[in-house]
Amino acid sequence: MQPQQLAGPKCGRRYEKEYLNKFRDCITFYCDGRARFERFCYGEGACFVFGAWAAVDPSGALTYPLPLEPGADPEALPRRLTRVEGTTLYFDEKRPKWQLEKELDADPKNGYSKLKMALLRVRGK
Repeated sequence: MQPQQLAGPKCGRRYEKEYLNKFRDCITFYCDGRARFERFCYGEGACFVFGAWAAVDPSGALTYPLPLEPGADPEALPRRLTRVEGTTLYFDEKRPKWQLEKELDADPKNGYSKLKMALLRVRGK
């Protein structure tokens, strides 16, 4: 699957990993072929733990630039998209599924403003 297909027709799509431990893992695919992995902790002290940007190639491999952001756990990062079933993704041939959480029109927190999205759409035509 092409990286832009994972992002959908808008700015991007955010997927959330099914709950298996004390963390909430999310990955967002953007229309320009980039992806952003983010880990949050659950509970009363819920907070952002770390994030990592990745490039996605047509084979589904995610490449993270080194060095990773401070506090990043390399073992937590998905490395290869191995299966797609509708809007559910599977990485690294493992059981935990990642389900579509949200379609994004923009994501200013990660640098995808409505203006940037308009420019990307014009350039893509």
